[in-house]
Amino acid sequence: ELLLGQPIFPGDSGVDQLVEIIKVLGTPTREQIREMNPNYTEFKFPQIKAHPWTKVFRPRTPPEAIQLVSRLLEYTPSARISPLEACAHTFFDELRDPSTRLPNGRELPPLLNFTPQELAIQPNLNSVLVPPHARNASDPGAVTGDTNPGTDGGTTQGATAATEQPV
Repeated sequence: ELLLGQPIFPGDSGVDQLVEIIKVLGTPTREQIREMNPNYTEFKFPQIKAHPWTKVFRPRTPPEAIQLVSRLLEYTPSARISPLEACAHTFFDELRDPSTRLPNGRELPPLLNFTPQELAIQPNLNSVLVPPHARNASDPGAVTGDTNPGTDGGTTQGATAATEQPV
């Protein structure tokens, strides 16, 4: 909706909204239906082909935005991108760039101050979620997950802290 300026799946009811989703994503397969809700595997939907995302959005929509939306709006829950994977998506790279400013020239508000709990969810993403310029230099284990700084074991296992330094 932020990209279009209007609801992507407008509907007056649950059924109406489902029709709108099918118009864009196409008819879900029996396997997709089973993964969404095993109680509805025998439900018959009209066979509709997926509408290309490039036709859903305006021509000037960044390809990274379209790719992110397509990964978020997926029938199969296990195939959807996770929230942290979405935050690490290339669409948001500009927000991780230290030279990015608001339209009025001011610095961005703190966007990269993830909690230790958040960083522990998918530690392999931490180096993308918190780029080098946003890390706390006094805590070398903050993003790498090295709970014993000074050893060489600080890969990406179990992050211990996040920074709150401005970007």
